[in-house]
Amino acid sequence: MKIRNQLKRETVDRLAAVAIVLVPLSTYFLGTKASPLNYSLSMIRNELGYRIKFIAWGITTGLLLTFFIIRLYELESFRDRKARRFLMASLIFLVLTVFIPYMEDLWVLSKLHNITAFLFGVSLIASLYLFIQFLADNHKKIYHWSMKRFYLIVGGSVFLYFIFGSTGIFEQYFFLSLSIFLGILRNKLC
Repeated sequence: MKIRNQLKRETVDRLAAVAIVLVPLSTYFLGTKASPLNYSLSMIRNELGYRIKFIAWGITTGLLLTFFIIRLYELESFRDRKARRFLMASLIFLVLTVFIPYMEDLWVLSKLHNITAFLFGVSLIASLYLFIQFLADNHKKIYHWSMKRFYLIVGGSVFLYFIFGSTGIFEQYFFLSLSIFLGILRNKLC
C-alpha cells in the first residue's frame, strides 16, 4: 500500500512538473503568431483567426495552472478555503475571457472581456498571496524569497502593462515569470 501511494504521488508530481512547463510554452507559441509588441493574445484570436487555438490555450492554461497550484497547496497542507475559491474563480474567469471575444466594434463584449481578464489575474494573485502568507509560519526563508518574487511578478506585469499596454509582452511576461516562480517554489518546498 505504501509503495502504491508513493508511486501515485510521484506520478502526480511528474504531471505537475509537465503542467508548469506547458503553460509558458503554449503561451509563447500562441503569443508569437504575430508580434507581441503589436498584438495581444485576444487580438491574435480575433484579427488573425486563431479563435479555436486561443480558446484551447485558455482552457488548457487555466486547468494546468489550477492543477499545479492545488498540488502545491497539498504539499504544504494548505487548506484555506478562501485561497481555493480564488483559485477556482481564476480558472472560471480565464475560461470566460477566452470565450468572450474582444472586438472594438462591440463595446459591451470588449469591456466584459477586459473585466474577466482582470478578474482572472486578481483572483489568481489573491490565491497565491494567501498561500505565501501561510508560508511565513513554517518556512521563513522561503516566505521572504517568495514574497520578493511575487512582488516582482505583479509589479513587473503592471509596469509592462503601463509601458506597452495590453499587448503580448505583458501577457508573455506574466505567464512566463509566474511559471518559473511556481516551479522554483515547488522545488524549494520539496
